[in-house]
Amino acid sequence: MKKLSILLAFTMLSISLFAQDAIIDEVNDATLQKYIELAKKNFPRKKAFDTRVDRSKSALNMAKSSWLDIFNGGYYFSPSSSSGTFISPGGAAGPGGASSQTGQFVVRGFSAGVSVNLGNLISKPSIVKMAKADYELAKLESTEYDNTLTTEVKSRYYDYLLAKKQLALRTVAAENYKTVINDAKLKYERAEIAIEVYTASRTLATGSEAQALTAEVTFLKAKNALEDVIGTKLENVK
Repeated sequence: MKKLSILLAFTMLSISLFAQDAIIDEVNDATLQKYIELAKKNFPRKKAFDTRVDRSKSALNMAKSSWLDIFNGGYYFSPSSSSGTFISPGGAAGPGGASSQTGQFVVRGFSAGVSVNLGNLISKPSIVKMAKADYELAKLESTEYDNTLTTEVKSRYYDYLLAKKQLALRTVAAENYKTVINDAKLKYERAEIAIEVYTASRTLATGSEAQALTAEVTFLKAKNALEDVIGTKLENVK
């Protein structure tokens, strides 16, 4: 019983010494920065924010270039072979280009003119202002999400490191408890320990193995969560 207690104490001590390597010592800033850059490049929601910025920028450019829409141009061309044409209100031309009080005299040659749409002239500044506001809002939302995504990547990276460390600890514990159970089995077979001690050691070993399996699943989930946000397998990040 005393030997078993000493072995259990040694097992816990070895696990404690192994655990003294802090999580912060595992953090690699260069690798973390690569993960953040990959997330900003690959994460679908980030792409959606970038697309919104591009779309609002295009809308702003269109609004600015549409200032010419307030101007309307027109022209009239009369064949050079005609010395003049008189257009009556009913559409009939008078002879020799004569005019009357109710008609319109069109001279030979080319004439042009420009008119201004006052409605468009008044509303255009507001349209451009709204387009600019939408563009600025889209940029602010994109910047805000950049910060949110950066925080999310860091959180998942730290969870991954924690799960990795816990898996290593649980694996060491399970291996050490295997030694304990094997030693207890031999002692029990030689009648050096009671059945209660042997049963207790088996229970500890079984529990430790179950914890190791749980830690393995937790590690795989943490790894998958980090890979989901960066858009690639961790093994592909160099």
